[in-house]
Amino acid sequence: MATNDSPTANESALDALLSWGGQAFAVLLPAKKKVSAWVIATTALGAAVALLTPNEYTSSAIFIARGAGSLNLPATLQGAALTLGLDRTTDYSPKFYADLLTSRPILQSAILHKYQVAPGDGPHLADYLEIEGFNRQPSDVALDKALRRLSSRVSASADVRTNVITLTVRARSPLLTRDIATQLLATLDSLNLGFRQGQSRESREFYQTRVLQTRSELDSAEGAVRNFLQQNRVITSPALQFELQRLQREAERKQSVYTIVVQQYEQARLQEARNVPTLTILSPPFIPLKKSYPPRRLIVFLSALAGLLIAWGQITLAEGVSRFRRAEVGKSEVIQGHLHQVR
Repeated sequence: MATNDSPTANESALDALLSWGGQAFAVLLPAKKKVSAWVIATTALGAAVALLTPNEYTSSAIFIARGAGSLNLPATLQGAALTLGLDRTTDYSPKFYADLLTSRPILQSAILHKYQVAPGDGPHLADYLEIEGFNRQPSDVALDKALRRLSSRVSASADVRTNVITLTVRARSPLLTRDIATQLLATLDSLNLGFRQGQSRESREFYQTRVLQTRSELDSAEGAVRNFLQQNRVITSPALQFELQRLQREAERKQSVYTIVVQQYEQARLQEARNVPTLTILSPPFIPLKKSYPPRRLIVFLSALAGLLIAWGQITLAEGVSRFRRAEVGKSEVIQGHLHQVR
């Protein structure tokens, strides 16, 4: 049984396409002047649009986000810490950072940042609102339009297998493109650092409370061992030896928990005070050498193609109306009468 993607079906589709192309060529060939007029007009229009559309350049950056600090404990204590529920460190996925790059706070920071521009009157600093000409409008309207403009020119994608994040920025000048990408990364790094410091502050407060609790529990367990030894100076019976071992094991367990909590408390304090970059830049933003938009040749070609299609449609419609008038003279006269009344 033949399927749609069989060689026979492909040959039929190709034959139909060639047949339609031949018919279209036969229709267009006798009306060379009309076709040429439409093609020249649409091509000129497309060329004007392509020339009037300003150049835009694309810069990209590749980076990874460092994971949150994990338990910095000996292997023998990590299992105990996980069992006790003391691993409070959380991390964000690469998709989170990719989405954050196109969020309103980070885009707004890039919009309000001052960039080096060099117009005809010499280099000076200007924000994205002034560069794009939105500064002549009310501030809230200008900011909203700038956000929509920049969000359409900024994209970020994440590879969940390698945790690599790619940022792409498009702007009107090569230098501005590089600077916007750099500002986006700097804002993301600052925001991510604030997230991690906030997490560390919460962890420090949590472990600070746990240190006091576990210290009290350890003192209580050690006091129970001390009281037992003071009350039973000679331990000869198996029952007393068993009770002493039980109390010592409980005190050792409390000591292990206390050691874990103290180490986690100190690590949280260090993380809270830590102020180092959280992004590892694998490929920094660069100044592009060639424009990436608009595709002028493609625009002109599509415009010329549109002219051919318009000419073909007009000629086909005119021939259809002519055939209808010759075949149905009475109906044609009635329709023309109604059109005359409508006019």
